[in-house]
Amino acid sequence: MIANRTLELLSLLQAQKEWTGDGLAERLGVSPRTVRRDISRLRELGYPVTATKGPSGYYRLSRGARLPPLTVDDEQAIAIALSLQTAPASVAGMGDATKRALNSIRELLPPHLARHLAAFSVEQIENAWELAPPQVDPALVAQLSAAAQQRELVRFSYRSIDLDAVENSEVLAEPHRLVVWSGRWYMVAYDQHRNSWHAYRLDRIGNLVPTAWRFGWRDAPEADITRFVQSQPDRGDTPDTWPCWGTVLMECPATLVAKWAPGAASFEAVDERITRIRMGAWSWSGLIGFLVTFNCRFTVEGPPELAEAAREVMGRLDVEIPRTGRRARPSAGQPSDE
Repeated sequence: MIANRTLELLSLLQAQKEWTGDGLAERLGVSPRTVRRDISRLRELGYPVTATKGPSGYYRLSRGARLPPLTVDDEQAIAIALSLQTAPASVAGMGDATKRALNSIRELLPPHLARHLAAFSVEQIENAWELAPPQVDPALVAQLSAAAQQRELVRFSYRSIDLDAVENSEVLAEPHRLVVWSGRWYMVAYDQHRNSWHAYRLDRIGNLVPTAWRFGWRDAPEADITRFVQSQPDRGDTPDTWPCWGTVLMECPATLVAKWAPGAASFEAVDERITRIRMGAWSWSGLIGFLVTFNCRFTVEGPPELAEAAREVMGRLDVEIPRTGRRARPSAGQPSDE
C-alpha cells in the first residue's frame, strides 16, 4: 500500500511543476503529515524533492545529478512506445538507441499493458513521394539548441543551393529556434552580416564555432514560424536526390507556391503573380503531375525532356466528363475537381 502511494506521489510530482502539501494530500486521500513522510521516503530513494515553508509552501521535483527511475501511467507508456516506433530517423546514430529504449520499456511493462502494446506494433514503409530526410549530427543539434537558449552568437559555413548553383558562405548568426519539418531540421536565425532572418538546414551547416558573444532579444520574423520556414526559397534537398529536375514559370504568387510546393522544391518570385519553380520527381511525367496540382498555367523553361513530357501527357489525357452544370472556376493555387 505504502509503495503504491509513493509511486503515485512520484507520478504527481513528475506531471506538475509544483504542488502544495494540501493539494498532494487531497489527490492521494491522505493527511498532510503522511505526505511529508512519503516525501522523505522519496528523498531516501534518491529523488531530489525540494520544499518551501509557510502557508504558501510547495513541493517540487528538482533535477538531480543522476536520472532516477521514472514512473508513467498506462497511457503515457503507450504514447512513449508508439513515439519510439514512429520517430523519423533523421538524427544520426539514434536508431540503435531508439530500439534499446523501446525494448527497455517492453521489458518493464506489466503483462496486461505488454499485451495491449503488442496490438500497436507498427511497421513503417517508405513513401516514394517523399525523399528520406538527411541525417544530422546529434552534437550539432545540442550545440545549436544550447546557443539559442543562451543567446550566443555562432559562426559556421553554409552550403546554399539556388536555382542554378551550389554556393558556400560564412555566416555569423543569432540562433532563435530549431524546427523540424517533414523530417528536415532547420535553425531559424538572424544573420548579422546580411541583417535578415533565414531558415538554415542543419544538414548543410559545417564548421560550427561558438563565439562566446551574447546577443540581445530580437522579435521573431513572424508569429507563425512554420509559415516562415515554408516560405524560404532555398528550403529543399540537393538537386541530385531526384532523377528528373525541371524549371517552370508558374502563373501563381510565390506565397501560394511556398504553401503548397513539396519540401524538395525551390522557387523565386519573378513578380507579384509569376513564380519560377524548380522541382524534382522520379519521372518527367511525375514532375508534370506535381505541377498540374497547382491548377495554374505554366511555361516550361527546361530541360527539353520536361517540355516533351508535358506534350505527351496532355496528348494522352482523353477523359470524358459528364455535363452536370457549370461550376465556379477555382482561384489560383487551389485544388480543382474539373
